[in-house]
Amino acid sequence: MKPLWKIRSGKYAGWRSNGDLLYNAQGDNVGYFDGNNCYSLDGHNIGEIYRDDWIGKKASVIRPIKGSRASYASIARAPYANRAGLAIAGWDDPDL
Repeated sequence: MKPLWKIRSGKYAGWRSNGDLLYNAQGDNVGYFDGNNCYSLDGHNIGEIYRDDWIGKKASVIRPIKGSRASYASIARAPYANRAGLAIAGWDDPDL
């Protein structure tokens, strides 16, 4: 399980599990990964991975809707502390 933080705000976003599932900070399965791009369970783009443990959304990129997926069971985990965000032009926090 790889913890993830929101790129602009630095807030703990959740984690990437088994390489292709996204869980939010409360432990709910809210999305899936297709490579480095992340989609909600209904197929809308959430964002993409930036430097391994940051997740964000490129402000100028619009991604197509992907197929929907069924939700996996929630997992209880202790949250990680927030970090200082990264001020990178053209990136916003993910839709998470």
